[in-house]
Amino acid sequence: MIKRTHKRDVKPNFWSGIGGKIEPGGINDPYSACVREIKEETGITSKNIEDLKLRYIIIRKRKDVIWQSYIYFGKVKTKSFTDTDEGTFYWIPKEELMYKQYTSTYTKMIEHYLSSDADANNIFVGIAESVDGKLKMCWSKVGDFVD
Repeated sequence: MIKRTHKRDVKPNFWSGIGGKIEPGGINDPYSACVREIKEETGITSKNIEDLKLRYIIIRKRKDVIWQSYIYFGKVKTKSFTDTDEGTFYWIPKEELMYKQYTSTYTKMIEHYLSSDADANNIFVGIAESVDGKLKMCWSKVGDFVD
C-alpha cells in the first residue's frame, strides 16, 4: 500500500494501492497498464509478480465524468521497491487493512474484499451511488453466460 504524500493535490495523506491512469490507446488492456504502473511507481517488474488478477471494477460519477477503476490483486516475489515522490510504501497485513484512511469508494472495496462475499475466483463490479447523502456500493459478480 502507499500512503500518499502530504503534497498531493488529491487526497493527501490518504492510503491506496499502487495505481495510475490508463494511457491513451490502452483502454482495452488494463492489465498492461497495471503492470506498467507497478513498475513505474515501485520498480517491481512483471517477473516479480505472481497471480495478478483483476478483482474489482469500481464505477462512479463525479460531476460530469464517469470514472472506472480497475483493481488488481497479486503477490510479489520481492519486498524491495524504489522510492517515489508519490508517497511512502508499506506492507500492510490483511487484518490491518480497515484501520487506514482511504477514499470512500476504496473503503467500501476493502470492506467487500474482507467480507465473506469476496470470492477470489470472481471479478466484482461496484457501482457507487448516493443514498440519503451517503455512499452506497452495489456489488455484482461479472460472469459469463450462454445466449
